[in-house]
Amino acid sequence: MARSKHLRFWVSLGPHLVALPFTAGATIGYYFSPNPIPWLAPLALAWPALLLWHAAWTLWAASQFKTSAFVGLGLLLLTWPQTQGWVHVHTGTSEDGDLRVATWNVHQWRNLEWSDQAVTEERMQQAALDLHADVLAIQENRLNSGPQRSLEAWYPYATPHEDQGLQIFSKFPIRQWNFEAFEASYAGHRGFVWADIETPKGLVRVVNIHLVTTTFVTREAEAESDSAGLSTSLFRSAFKLTRTAKIRAQQVDQLLEWAAKEEHPPLIWLGDFNDSPTSNTAYRMGAWGDAFETWGKGFGSTYRGLWGLPLRIDWILYDPAFTITGMQRLEQQDSDHHPVWVNLSLMSADSE
Repeated sequence: MARSKHLRFWVSLGPHLVALPFTAGATIGYYFSPNPIPWLAPLALAWPALLLWHAAWTLWAASQFKTSAFVGLGLLLLTWPQTQGWVHVHTGTSEDGDLRVATWNVHQWRNLEWSDQAVTEERMQQAALDLHADVLAIQENRLNSGPQRSLEAWYPYATPHEDQGLQIFSKFPIRQWNFEAFEASYAGHRGFVWADIETPKGLVRVVNIHLVTTTFVTREAEAESDSAGLSTSLFRSAFKLTRTAKIRAQQVDQLLEWAAKEEHPPLIWLGDFNDSPTSNTAYRMGAWGDAFETWGKGFGSTYRGLWGLPLRIDWILYDPAFTITGMQRLEQQDSDHHPVWVNLSLMSADSE
């Protein structure tokens, strides 16, 4: 009887032990930069699947009154820092703030199904205006497209269009702006744009970024799996993820150095980070608040190109000088990214 009980304990513990090396790698990958150890980055991205695995077996063990449930619970508690940015339940009602900022990767104003271009542009243009943002950061903007010209006509202030598709539109005066080139560049990801904007409550600095993509494309992965086999497809996908994770880490290095090198107004980071909230990028950008962690609901998925799996890679990060009074992710069926807006309040200098 004792031997049977002992065996059942190890059987219930087995699923946790099987996943433990991957869980350890994902945890290390959250805290340590992919530069110079990029092979941990795919594990950090895979953390949600590992979380569900441990949570499911923990609940099963608890339902059977097995002591192995405490092991699973311990793992979940130890990995809470990387879990907290993945899913949230916020019940507050959004209120107006001093400033509404929004970000959207518009995929060149072309949708995934490549339908009628004129209809698509008109629909996406209206979606951008419906954000009702005071400051709007657009990634993958196409020069001289109908929506690009419309936004420049609607917003009295805008940074010049850069050839990598980054542009900041503002209802308030832009006092100065600049384009900063990435030292670790990649095709279509040469740098970032920032602008100092004079709001009614004071000067703020808005940064529009598009970090290097993962280069992982679901259609390519499916084709590789059909032609070369699943194991080869997984290996090649992991290689792509590690290669670009290293470049992305170097870009984050530069962002942090740039933000720390001089005095500047309160920062708001807007854009497509091409990384998940369980990644090292999220950990290293933790000096700024994550709007979703403060006000988000559900998974907050912003990318719709990964077989429908929830993936939040478009972020709005804010300086502690701000408070959030509301946010929303708006679903649409054209770009492969959903837009996000956030209402912010800033304490004015007179009230400090």
